Amino acid sequence: MSSVLRLRFPIFLAALAALALSASTLPAYIDHLSEAEVIEAYTFAQRHDQDLVKFFRTYEKSFPNARSGTWVSSIAIRTPFCSVVQNAFEKGSTYPMSRAREDYAAKPYGFAAIVSISTPFAAPWTANELADPKGRFWRQFDVELSQNHRIAPGNSTARPLFSVGGDNAAIVGAELRLEYDVRDIASTMIQIRVTGPGTQSVTADFDLDTLR
Repeated sequence: MSSVLRLRFPIFLAALAALALSASTLPAYIDHLSEAEVIEAYTFAQRHDQDLVKFFRTYEKSFPNARSGTWVSSIAIRTPFCSVVQNAFEKGSTYPMSRAREDYAAKPYGFAAIVSISTPFAAPWTANELADPKGRFWRQFDVELSQNHRIAPGNSTARPLFSVGGDNAAIVGAELRLEYDVRDIASTMIQIRVTGPGTQSVTADFDLDTLR
């Protein structure tokens, strides 16, 4: 066995051993992942079982009874660990573990907050307007992420959301993604408040002491 394989094998065993834990008993938020934790997240993404479904649900708050019209439908967070899981899950079997390790080593994931907005089918917003995080549409909304104090994002991106329908797909909403420096996020309760047109406001709390 080569020296490289001797080095990798214990790391892989550690990741497999960690998977014996259910999603509800995984340790708290980690701002920077070790190679073993990247492997653990990647392997967890391959399970395609109810634990994986429950895992993703803990990172999102939905608002099914939100007011009609243009308003918040969900608020989600993405920790570095959750981002590795999501990326590996979405890319499927063609995405090898070695590539997941390389991708994270080249560009470690930050912390992200994702706000999804629903809009009426007849809303007068173009795809380009919804894709501009500093444009007229998103200026209607204030997103405040805080842990006893407000934390400013380092970057933001946005995109329109379409209905299923190929060439006839209609705009049904928009998504704003705010990126934060992991060093600014502590392993404790985090609150995200979204204030929209007028006095409309929703709040989502996430306990990072119980999430990866």
